[in-house]
Amino acid sequence: MCIKQERHLLKQQGLLLLGRLAMGLMLALMQITLAQADALALQAINAVTLSGDKLQIQLQMDGDAVMPQVFQTDNPARIALDFTNLSNGMNKKSVAINAGVASTINIIEAQGRTRLVVNLLQSVPYQTEVKGNLVLLTLAAKMAPSTGQQLTQAPVIAPTISRLLPKQGISTLDFKRGDKGEGRIIIGLANPNTVIDTKETGGKVVVNFLNTTLPPTLAKNLDVGDFATPVKAIETQQRGDNTVVTISPMNGNYEYSSFQAEGFLTLEFRPLTAEEKVAQEKEKFAYNGEKLSLNFQDIEIRSVLQILADFTKLNVVAADNVTGKVTLQMNDVPWDQALDLILKSKGLSKRRNGDVILVAPTADINKMEEDELAAKKVVEQLEILKTEYIQVNYAKAENFRSLILGTSTGALDGCNISRKGQGDARGDQQIQGSQLEKTKEGILSQGGQAGNDKSQPSESYRLLSMRGTAVVDGRTNTLIVKDTGEKIAEVRKLIELLDKPVRQVMIESRIAIAQDNFARTLGVRFGAAKAGSSGGGQSFGLGGGNGREAGQPIGGGTSSNVDGSMNVRDTLVDLGATALASGTPVGALGMTLARGADYVLNLELQALQDTGQGEVLSNPRVMTSDRCKAVIKQGIEIPYVSTSVSGNSITSTTIFRDAVLKLDVTPQITPSGSITMNLNITKDQQGQNTLGGPVISKREVDTTVTVNDGETVVLGGVFESEQKNDMSKIPFLADLPGIGFLFTKKYKQEDKRELLIFVTPKVVNTAVLPK
Repeated sequence: MCIKQERHLLKQQGLLLLGRLAMGLMLALMQITLAQADALALQAINAVTLSGDKLQIQLQMDGDAVMPQVFQTDNPARIALDFTNLSNGMNKKSVAINAGVASTINIIEAQGRTRLVVNLLQSVPYQTEVKGNLVLLTLAAKMAPSTGQQLTQAPVIAPTISRLLPKQGISTLDFKRGDKGEGRIIIGLANPNTVIDTKETGGKVVVNFLNTTLPPTLAKNLDVGDFATPVKAIETQQRGDNTVVTISPMNGNYEYSSFQAEGFLTLEFRPLTAEEKVAQEKEKFAYNGEKLSLNFQDIEIRSVLQILADFTKLNVVAADNVTGKVTLQMNDVPWDQALDLILKSKGLSKRRNGDVILVAPTADINKMEEDELAAKKVVEQLEILKTEYIQVNYAKAENFRSLILGTSTGALDGCNISRKGQGDARGDQQIQGSQLEKTKEGILSQGGQAGNDKSQPSESYRLLSMRGTAVVDGRTNTLIVKDTGEKIAEVRKLIELLDKPVRQVMIESRIAIAQDNFARTLGVRFGAAKAGSSGGGQSFGLGGGNGREAGQPIGGGTSSNVDGSMNVRDTLVDLGATALASGTPVGALGMTLARGADYVLNLELQALQDTGQGEVLSNPRVMTSDRCKAVIKQGIEIPYVSTSVSGNSITSTTIFRDAVLKLDVTPQITPSGSITMNLNITKDQQGQNTLGGPVISKREVDTTVTVNDGETVVLGGVFESEQKNDMSKIPFLADLPGIGFLFTKKYKQEDKRELLIFVTPKVVNTAVLPK
């Protein structure tokens, strides 16, 4: 019995163990399957043209492909494919197709799903199928509905867009101006995965939000032209199930970019200058030939060249070693771009001379050009030299000589010219007209080869040939050049381009210093004097000797004796008015308040008020040429003694410091007519003297500013305000009502100072005298 029970228990345990192993195996297989599904990635997108002008788009995966959810929209014409557990392994968000009815494919990846949106030229029937690691999307040809081969069309739910695309909305729309004049349009999205189509058409940028609702409060037109950005207006409206935002720029000189992050779509419009716009267009597309379409399989390259020659009406010459076949398919491609692509694919190059195009292997073309350059140098060595006299009108002929000989790369305006190599030019190389002597070969200086530099400069900076020479007649400012005809023509072209009058600028600066001063002082003095003493017998006085400053006796005496044993000062309470900085004596009103047998009690009221207004206007002005520094200054040199000790000897030296009004400016006239100036304006004044020497009060501004011609701009200013209210009083007595003011002295001062610096540049239109 026990044996049977043990066998039964063992059997149950075995079954339980097998069940656990089976469950573990199933979980492992599920994990492997999920890992494979998660690892699925899109590797490539290819487009193949089939018979009947059909187009097949092949989506290549890195594993077994799965059938996506597909839906189609009619307006705009699109086909969307939704994949689950698929990642974008191409590192691209857009792929250009430009074949059949397909233009581009946009790839959108979010939250473990990937959506491929195929942008079509028009809605056409389609079919999808899966073959191994490929998802095939076959599109019908662009044709009328009544003709052509029909494919099985997938059912379309709703007239314009499938219900598989979730309903979305716009929450906010805002416009902001950037620090550098950019216009930023910020659109809040209710769903971060909103499908957005942005394109530029008709001179406007149109942003289409698929299956997106627009709140009525946001359906409006915004005029943002006053923000000084490339954006002029923004129009937002609902079109069917979609929301369309149309941005109208001020002009075509802009570039825009868009990015979507954290539930916001931001479109930024950056202004471009005319030069940046031209450079952008050239960089964007360098081909401007007439467009054509080519579709050939294994065609001889010579036949392709013949087709291009017939199409362009140009003469094409192909070298004997131009051979091989090429397979190509191009739709609406400029012919010059097609030719370059074909030549590059076969290692060929072209050289065009007028209406003739030479085609040969790249190595042969390079060798041909090297041989032509070597032959050209040989011809230059054998060509007869000519002598030309070139009159320089506005620049210095010596500067041009340094430039064409490669001894200087400086400017020719006379203020920034580099002096490299100038020493030789001022020696035996620069000669006067009276020193020239004629020979049968032309004109040389007295030394035969005076025009040659003692140390030849680098040929890379030299405009003349190595045989060419150049000398200057300083008296007539004439450049005498001896070289081949081609080099002399280049020198003439250079001088015609650079020898032009330099515009001049008058810079006027105004430094205004305004002052407003106010001061008032009130005081009282009490004094006792012995009757009959000096000043003591005066019972009433106004002004005169009684108007003394604080600390001086009222009657003029200093002390009085009562009985020969007691000394009493004249001033009992001295709260007299304080003298002001102007040095004007205070006004005083004196009187006797009480008289005794031997003494009198005197009272003196003192008051003074000082007001003043002043304005100092300094107006330095200077004229200079464009990009040339100019300095004008006026003032004094203040001496002070500097003492130095060396051992037991003491040496005193007088040193001078400038206290001047100075205008230091370097102007630059811009192509738009405005003037950019590097300015340093200084106004120094001598202040009070100290033990170390005189103090210099400095006012200075150093800045760079751009101003329109003839306009005045404030460079800066300093405003100072000083207020002072002082009161001195005798405690308790000054607080008595009615008479407390007799024991109080008050002082009030208000000073205001303001400094303003203005500058006005003006381009001087100097009339050029006829030759």
